[in-house]
Amino acid sequence: MPGTRSIALALLLLVKPALAAEKHDPCSTASSVSDVRFELALKDHGSVFQYGEIIPMVMSFTSKTKNRYWADVRNYDRSGRLGIEYYCVEPEAQDPLASYFKFGAFLGGGLGSTHALDATPFTAEAELNEWRTLGPGHYRVYAVSDRIWRPPDAREQTPYHRVPEVIRSNTVEIEVNPPDPGWQSEQLRSATQTLSGPSSPEDSRHAARRLRFLNTKDSTKQLAKLFWGLNQRQPIGADLMFGLYGSPYRQLAIDSMHAELVVPDHAITNEFLGTLVNLQVTADPSWDPPSTDPGPGEAQAFWERRRAHTLEVMKAEIQTVVAALSRKTGSARALTLNGLLMAGGGDERLGQTIRPALIAAWADLPSEAQRDLIQYRWPLIAGPEMLPILHRIVAEPPPPARTEPAMTRDAALKHIYELDPAAGREAILGDLLNLKAQPGLDVIKLLPREDLAIALRPVIERIGNHDARELDYELVDRYGGDSALGVVQAAFEERLGKWDCASQSAMLRYFLRVAPEYGAREVSASLSARKYTRCYSFQLQELGKELPKAQQSAIDALDDPDADLVKDAVLALGRWGSSDAETALWARLQRFHWEWTGREDQLRSMPDYRSPGSRGVALEQELVSAIAKGTNWICPPDKLARLAELVWTKGQMQQIEGWVKEWKQGSAMIHASWFPEDNPTFSVLQYVQLTEDQLRAKLGQFPRGTQLRWQFWQPGQISPPVSMARQEAFYERMRRDAEQHGILLIKVNHP
Repeated sequence: MPGTRSIALALLLLVKPALAAEKHDPCSTASSVSDVRFELALKDHGSVFQYGEIIPMVMSFTSKTKNRYWADVRNYDRSGRLGIEYYCVEPEAQDPLASYFKFGAFLGGGLGSTHALDATPFTAEAELNEWRTLGPGHYRVYAVSDRIWRPPDAREQTPYHRVPEVIRSNTVEIEVNPPDPGWQSEQLRSATQTLSGPSSPEDSRHAARRLRFLNTKDSTKQLAKLFWGLNQRQPIGADLMFGLYGSPYRQLAIDSMHAELVVPDHAITNEFLGTLVNLQVTADPSWDPPSTDPGPGEAQAFWERRRAHTLEVMKAEIQTVVAALSRKTGSARALTLNGLLMAGGGDERLGQTIRPALIAAWADLPSEAQRDLIQYRWPLIAGPEMLPILHRIVAEPPPPARTEPAMTRDAALKHIYELDPAAGREAILGDLLNLKAQPGLDVIKLLPREDLAIALRPVIERIGNHDARELDYELVDRYGGDSALGVVQAAFEERLGKWDCASQSAMLRYFLRVAPEYGAREVSASLSARKYTRCYSFQLQELGKELPKAQQSAIDALDDPDADLVKDAVLALGRWGSSDAETALWARLQRFHWEWTGREDQLRSMPDYRSPGSRGVALEQELVSAIAKGTNWICPPDKLARLAELVWTKGQMQQIEGWVKEWKQGSAMIHASWFPEDNPTFSVLQYVQLTEDQLRAKLGQFPRGTQLRWQFWQPGQISPPVSMARQEAFYERMRRDAEQHGILLIKVNHP
């Protein structure tokens, strides 16, 4: 997705497939429970199909026991394949995407919901072709489903508050006829016609899937002609790409994609090049991983050779496309230039050739590609040549706040400032004074104090008149001085308890910064004013680093009868509370332990999360996390052992055991997440998503003499790459601070 750092790519490069001596066969699995029924049937179709025809299936789940079992309601997965069911075919049939999924790791998951099973069937649909390519013949098909689960019984050991169940379906019989050239030709014509003209998203996707599963030479060629991108750029792109992977004519797929490299109106994107390269590498058995574990050294050497080979294949394809650039036209040329820059992996010599051409072709680049480059891939195009384009973006009417165009506008303002500080200052101040624009604070902070003082005067007036925009409250929060206190105070008190949550939180942070005692009183008053809004359920966390000045309100809230406020207090104290907050959290956990003594068997998480037992499970988890991961204190193995004595649920016991094991493994690793690059977060042991300041504080809490390892990312290990110089700068700052506390940081994966 544009705008997100490619975690999947990093995983693909760093995670190797497990080399297991024995593989579990899902098809030999029997149902784990007897009171759930799984019926598999063919949907709106007889049992006879043409070779290459979509085989639609419908699944139905029922249970004799009401509210005992639940089904996950999902129909997609970010990996490209929904793995909730496994389809078993007798005789065996090939998995069309075996070569795609057999390497690396894929970022899965997706939005979904749950459904309680009862006697009324819960249904889901699938297409067997996604999982198996059936040649001519007679087949018996059944499925094994992992979508059914139940809440754990009391004290039952289970992760994620659920017990997965495996359910096996009945068997259906299918007959696949030999290939019918006439039928295949008509399917190809019909699908191609739909995809070549205006059609609804549903019709386009169905046509792409018909083409994907047709499995003929002509359909393979057509897939190569049509495919160019993924995700929002080409919504049907995933099906076209998977069709190329699943085609029984792999070499034809490769040759057909090669032929498209020189076609004038075919965009050669990073996704197109990546698919072409991977089709070639996965087609060569010599680059399959060893079938047995060769040992760490040999395995690492194999993956390094494979990665180097993949890069060489990519370089060769890039050179072919560069040589064909003169033939590309219009949007296809612009997208191809963009694809070359992205696929080049930061190759500066390639960039010197491609970057000027891409900037010259900017008008032909689709708007989503323009936004992606300006927001997230700026280093690929950065330079004064971009100033006219950036100024044109800022000259357009301001888009609505928090939209992709608004984020692009902010990025453009920031880049103008980087390239021409005087012009950038003027443009940012212009947006700040424009009531129709709401630039982000990360852009506004570039302005000098005198400009901010000019902008704040009308901001204060609007707040006093109750006609302020949301940004105005954020500006007062960040930059307002005590001279504005009277106006903001009067406005706040006039509407106490009736503010929208963002504005209320901003003003409370302002009060705590310039008038801490007054701010602490207003935090307490706002928590008490619960009649109109539910802001109180996350108000304490919203105070952020100002929380310690109102910490007593958070400590008092630990005993509030409202579970949502208690949760907010626990999370806020763990993340932002001072070291004094640790004692209060321990006391609350001890009271929780005492309150549930003798009825700990009732601590059971139900899917609605509203029962006392469910709330209790959640509170225990939140308290354990806050104490163990507290930002402003350390929780080493001795404290973790004490923590283990106070928990009832096995899930938390296992979590604590895992943390203790990490501590005892020796020198821990500090991992950096570089998204966004200018504001990274860090993780070490059980401490996650620490800001730079929080990591600095955490290093000062470790015992003197502690050794910690610092993870560096080499080029190609994460995308977009982070320069070694930037990583070095962060490391050096932390190393110097750590030394002052007697902590030694050791470089890992450093050139």
